[in-house]
Amino acid sequence: MNNNDDTESTKIYHMDIPDNLIKEWQSIVDLIARIAKVRAALIMRVQNGEIEVFIASNTKNSPYRLGNKEHLIDSGLYCEMVIKKGKMLLVPDASKSDKWRNNPDMKYNMRCYLGFPIRLPNGDFFGTICMLDDKENDFSQDMKDFMEKMRNLIEAYLDLLHLSITDKLTSLYNRTYLDIKASKEIKKANLSRKTITALLLDIDHFKKINDTFGHQIGDDVLKNFAEIITSCLRNRGIPFRLGGDEFIVLMPDTAINDAVTEGNNLRLKVEGTQIQPDLKITISIGAAEWKCGESMDNWFMRVDKALYKCKHAGGNQVMS
Repeated sequence: MNNNDDTESTKIYHMDIPDNLIKEWQSIVDLIARIAKVRAALIMRVQNGEIEVFIASNTKNSPYRLGNKEHLIDSGLYCEMVIKKGKMLLVPDASKSDKWRNNPDMKYNMRCYLGFPIRLPNGDFFGTICMLDDKENDFSQDMKDFMEKMRNLIEAYLDLLHLSITDKLTSLYNRTYLDIKASKEIKKANLSRKTITALLLDIDHFKKINDTFGHQIGDDVLKNFAEIITSCLRNRGIPFRLGGDEFIVLMPDTAINDAVTEGNNLRLKVEGTQIQPDLKITISIGAAEWKCGESMDNWFMRVDKALYKCKHAGGNQVMS
């Protein structure tokens, strides 16, 4: 896979696919299965070293179910080869080669495969779009072209989604997506009875930086700060830019004490980093753990009060 910068990779990892896109993609795989007359058409998604069935055609004799997962590396799957090579794979009949002997798809006698990689806007792999059958098939060039067009359409959807939920300056998620993501995380926390904490971050005396060094330097400070947030918190938190010099980080499955510890580590990292030549910054952080049954507005109001308390006390600290 591509080794792009941590900011993009971490951000994309958390991207949720909205219901309207899932419905559209479902119609695509159903259409592929009908036209090609195969047992299954799939969109597979790569996450956390695993590959899972994200969308499956509604064909009666398909053995694949949503959420079915395999470890990606050394899985023997056709899709692993597509991701590894980064290009189309056609296997007319896997039963004729020992290469696919350990392929889990062969448990279902799915010996014919045609698949294409699906890339995210940053160049990493989202997964694959593919079709499988239990009969030998070389597939026509028209069918290969059709599949490629469907892959291109899915990538275009991902591009548009990325643009709609991303802050242009910092490449973090934007405020619009915060409401969507926070609502989903609250629902998950409600069901799992797990904790979720939010950190609200603010650069101390940012207006003075703009006034002294100019807005271009101010923008560079914001971009560099966004990179530090992402590199420090990695998969522990999901960062968003609210606007100006305010950022928020959602930390699923994280209690307030752990979140405050992570916040302090971030604060110290920022304090010790030369953001720009002859320029260092400090940050203030407010923290609040979501309470079971609490509205999102009330939760965010509490984290905002924690930040205000922190700023009022002189900044460069974390308060809850």
